[in-house]
Amino acid sequence: MPGGLSGSSSGSASAGDSTQGSEPTPAVGAARWLNIIAVLVIITVVTGSLVQQFGYGQPPCALCIVERSALVGMAIGPIMNLLMGLSPKHYAITIIAALVGSAASGMQAISSAEGTLVLDPNDIVMGIPLYYWALSICIAGILACAFILLWTSSWQTDDEGLLNHRGPARVATFTVIGWLFSYVCLTIWQVLVNCGVSMCPANPASTGAQSVQFTFSVTRNGTETTIISIPGFITVLLALGLLSLLFGIILNRRMSKAEDKS
Repeated sequence: MPGGLSGSSSGSASAGDSTQGSEPTPAVGAARWLNIIAVLVIITVVTGSLVQQFGYGQPPCALCIVERSALVGMAIGPIMNLLMGLSPKHYAITIIAALVGSAASGMQAISSAEGTLVLDPNDIVMGIPLYYWALSICIAGILACAFILLWTSSWQTDDEGLLNHRGPARVATFTVIGWLFSYVCLTIWQVLVNCGVSMCPANPASTGAQSVQFTFSVTRNGTETTIISIPGFITVLLALGLLSLLFGIILNRRMSKAEDKS
C-alpha cells in the first residue's frame, strides 16, 4: 500500500510538472531543445536553397528535390520526438532520411567531379556548392542521432511529448513546425510551376537574380543615414518565420487555456 501511494503521488507530481512546464528530467529537457535546434538547422539549410531558387531564379533539379525532401524527412524524427516523446524509433526515421539525402547529394558531387554536372554560380553559397551543404547536414544528422542514442538517459524515460507541456519549448516546437510546413508548401508550388507532374531537369540553368528588393534607411545620431536593401524573397522567408512564431505563441496560449479549464 505505501508503495502504491508513493507511485500515485509521483505520478500526480509528474503530471503536474508536465502541465506547469517543468521538464520530466534535465536530460529530457536538454534533448528536447537539441531536437528543436536540429529542426532549425534544417530550416536554415532549406532557406538557403529556397533563396537560391526563388530569389536567384534557379529552377529545381531532380536530385535537388530529393535532397530537400530528405532534409524535411530528417526533421520528422525530431518533430515526432517533440510531440510524441523521445524515442529511438524517431531517431531511426532521421537516420534513414539522412542516408537518402547523402546518396542524392553524393551523386551530385560525383557528377560534378566527372564533369557531367555543370555547376551554376547560383548553386554556390559561401563558396560551397549546395549539394555539399546538404551532404554535410546529412552526415552531421547521422552522427548526432548516433550520439544521442548513446545518451540513454535522454530517451529511457516516460516522456509523453510537449502536447501537454506548456512553456517555451512548446512554443518553439509549434514555430518550427509551422515554418517548415510553409517551406514544404513553397517547394511543392515551385515544382508544380517549373516541372508540372513530370521529372524536373537534371541540370537546369538559373535566370539570374530577381529585381524585387525592399530598401529602407536607418538614421543614426540624427545625421548619418544608412541605406539597407534586402532581396524581396529573403524578406518573405523571414516573414514566414515571424508568422510561424506568432502561430506558435497563439497555439500554445490556447492549449494552455484549455488545460487550465480541464
